[in-house]
Amino acid sequence: MFQRIVVGYDDSPGATAALTMALDLATVHHSALTVVAVEEYLPHYGPVVGEIEDERSIGERTCRRWLAAAAESARQRGIEVRAEMRAGQAARELATAAAEHQADLLVLGRSGHSGIWGRFMGSTAEKAARHACCSVLVAHDSDGRPEGR
Repeated sequence: MFQRIVVGYDDSPGATAALTMALDLATVHHSALTVVAVEEYLPHYGPVVGEIEDERSIGERTCRRWLAAAAESARQRGIEVRAEMRAGQAARELATAAAEHQADLLVLGRSGHSGIWGRFMGSTAEKAARHACCSVLVAHDSDGRPEGR
């Protein structure tokens, strides 16, 4: 049913639930799996010389660590995974990744590292679901039950 699955991953409890669900589905459907981490490196205050590059460097290292952990989880289950880092606004980049990989399913966690901000501006999962070109499964972070559209 699902030949190509893209999962957003940021090492949060919601993303961990999404990764687990994506790995389960990839196992059952023998799907190609792409794990995407999005680097959002915006300075918190007015940038000074070098601050943007420092933020970018920290963001890249963090994303690489997340992707390595996700790939190791997949390897432990015997699943090959493509790991991909993108820079930009998370919801847009996740929807774009799903389109570029011609995904049948985009799997996201209900809450991530920007949970409080998401309550005011709308969550990344909500925004990505509105713009995705495929089915979207949103994994609940406390018990792993899906919320889908």
